[in-house]
Amino acid sequence: SCTAFPALINLAATWDKEMSLLYGNSIGEEARYRKKDILLGPGVNICRTPYNGRNFEYMGEDPLLAAKTSSQYIKGVQSQGVMASVKHFALNNQETDRHHISSDADERTINEIYFPAFKAAVDAGVATVMSSYNLVNNVHAAENEWLLKETLKGRWGFEGFVMSDWTSTYSTLGCVRSGLDLEMPQGFCMNYENIKPLIDNGVVREADIDDKVQTILENLIAYGFLDRPQLDTTIKEDNPYSREVAYKLSCESAVLLKN
Repeated sequence: SCTAFPALINLAATWDKEMSLLYGNSIGEEARYRKKDILLGPGVNICRTPYNGRNFEYMGEDPLLAAKTSSQYIKGVQSQGVMASVKHFALNNQETDRHHISSDADERTINEIYFPAFKAAVDAGVATVMSSYNLVNNVHAAENEWLLKETLKGRWGFEGFVMSDWTSTYSTLGCVRSGLDLEMPQGFCMNYENIKPLIDNGVVREADIDDKVQTILENLIAYGFLDRPQLDTTIKEDNPYSREVAYKLSCESAVLLKN
C-alpha cells in the first residue's frame, strides 16, 4: 500500500512552512519503508502556461512561495535519511517538444523568477539537483556550463551531485565539461567507450572524471548508504502518520476563490 498524498501544488496552496516540513517527513518515511535512497523531487519549476501538464507537481507561479515551501519539504525528506533531488534545473516550464525547445530569458529574469526556488533548495542542503530536458538560451541544460558549473556549483556553492533527467543528454563532451555528475537512467553518453578517447587525446582530464565519482561517493557515504540498510523496518507500511498528514494537507490546501 502507499499513501495518496495531495500534489505539491496543494502543498504550496497552504502557505504553511510547518505543513511543508511535515509533508517532507512523511514522504521520507514512505521512502524508507520501501528501501529507497533518493526521492526524485520536489519539482519547483514555475507555472508559466496552463498547457503544461506537469503544473500540478510544481509549486505555483510565485518564486518566493515555491522557495519557502520546497526548502522545508527538502529538510523533511532528508531528515529521514533519504536524498531529495530538486528539479528540473532550469526553466523547464512546459513539456511540448522538450528535447529541442529553448527557454530564452535574460539574466535578471532568470535570477528573479526561475532561480529562487533552486537557490533555496541549495541553501537548505539538498543532496542532488536534476537538470532539465530543454535548452536554456540555446544550450541544453544538462550540458550548460553557465547553469551547472558557474552558477550551481560556483556561485551557489552546491556540494551535492547533479544528475540528468532521463535521456536528457546529447553529447559526451558537453556533459563532462558542464558539471553533470551522473547520467540517468544509464550511461548513453557518459560511458567508458566515449570518455576514454577524450582522455587519451587530452580533451578531457582524468581528474575531471575522478571529481564526479568522488562527489557522488562522498554524498552516498554522508547519507550512510554504504553503512546501513536503507529499509527501516520500524516504520509501518500502512502508516497512520502518513494518513494523518495527507488528510490535514488536503483540508488546509482548499482555496476559496471569489470573482
